[in-house]
Amino acid sequence: MVGSRFWFKVAGILLGVLAMAGGAHAEAQPVAYVGLKYSLVRQGLNKDFVAKTFADPRNEFLPDVVKKIAYLGKESRDIYKKFMTPETAARGRAYMETHRAVLSRAEARYGVAPEVIVAILTVESGLGSNTGKYPVFNVFASLAVMDTPEVIKEVGLTASRDRLKKKAAWARRELTVFLEYCASRHLDPFSLCGSWAGAMGYCQFLPSSLQRCGVAANGKGPVDLFTHDDAIFSIACYLHKSGFKIQNRATWRRAVYSYNHSDAYVDTVLTLASRY
Repeated sequence: MVGSRFWFKVAGILLGVLAMAGGAHAEAQPVAYVGLKYSLVRQGLNKDFVAKTFADPRNEFLPDVVKKIAYLGKESRDIYKKFMTPETAARGRAYMETHRAVLSRAEARYGVAPEVIVAILTVESGLGSNTGKYPVFNVFASLAVMDTPEVIKEVGLTASRDRLKKKAAWARRELTVFLEYCASRHLDPFSLCGSWAGAMGYCQFLPSSLQRCGVAANGKGPVDLFTHDDAIFSIACYLHKSGFKIQNRATWRRAVYSYNHSDAYVDTVLTLASRY
């Protein structure tokens, strides 16, 4: 069996190779971040960019987020009851009137019902009023190492190893896409905040959804999911790619389910849409 001293030597070598030294802040980070940084560079990300990002004092390991994702179960319908009010319906109708022009353009291009787009925006972010406070980088970096022995012990995780490995692999993919997005647009990775699950913008897209369906409404870019126009177009693109057909109501349910795999979520969105 390979002893712990060997692994500390490996960690030290990788730190030197990647120029990842970050002083006291680096020492406070999980040892598992050493391997994560190495993996990101192997995926093609710039070594200096990765080093600078992880060494940033804003980089914070989030054990509470790791716990939430590790034990995340089936959603309760109760969390959606707050949307079933006359006030919510009135705000949705007012939003549709305010953004009628861009909603009509999105409908013409993607064949997606405006009321469904607005219903999704309502549930996801309160029509853009609540987009989350967690730095997206911190979320995915924390989750990317949730299957390592160190983090399992430190956080006290008892979820199955298979579940932890699956979630960590998902987080590593999302983190890679997120950093590629930031690097290509010269964005500060810590400038983008979202939910504790890493979803961002008015439409609460994951990085992979942004990569696949992010659309600039002006046709030029760059995409900014923290604007109404781009969020509307991006949701329309997502639903279109998920098979939404405006004349076939059965496709509405399937497309919205692809947005969030929850029957309670789908029921809420479609009920709201019917009230707009």
